[in-house]
Amino acid sequence: MRLFVSFSLIILSLTVFANKEITRFWHVTGASSLQINGTTNVNTFQCGSAYESGSDMIRELWDPYSEKWEIHGSVFIEVETFDCRNRIMNNDFRNTLKHDKYPEIQIEFLNLKEVQLHENTRKAQGYVKITLAGKSHKYFISSELEFLDDQYSILRGEQVFRFSDFGLEPPQKGFGLVKVNDEIEVSFDLILEQTSLTEN
Repeated sequence: MRLFVSFSLIILSLTVFANKEITRFWHVTGASSLQINGTTNVNTFQCGSAYESGSDMIRELWDPYSEKWEIHGSVFIEVETFDCRNRIMNNDFRNTLKHDKYPEIQIEFLNLKEVQLHENTRKAQGYVKITLAGKSHKYFISSELEFLDDQYSILRGEQVFRFSDFGLEPPQKGFGLVKVNDEIEVSFDLILEQTSLTEN
């Protein structure tokens, strides 16, 4: 019932401010996470990162002309926080990403635009820029923003990319007997807390 009321208030706010530009600010909380799924020539692996809450913010912009929401903002993730559940794999993964020189991965949401609204979930598509090991690459992704209540939401998405997109060689183990494949999948679950809302 509470979720229904909260979502109704969101719809009502859009009706009231339909002709105004609105910016809703979300703080990326420490409950957020990012996971990398990959394969080798012999098995699969997962590396998860528990996001350390800081000052990262996500902005939702309401455009009264297109009557659509857009998502912008950046998230920074410490390479050291990734855990592949294997000490050797952890070291290989971090060294591959050159964590000593480039300790952070940045995910920048350039222009995720609303394409569909269904109940308490807003689906969006657009470009993100991933920066790691000193190089950046743009990707077109699909994502969704699910409203949990009037204060919290989850921004979810995933994208396949290649180590070679960033000029990196996939890690190897056992004198090259075990090789990580170039293609990996990144998925994120950002738990967001609304901090403010402005209108112009």
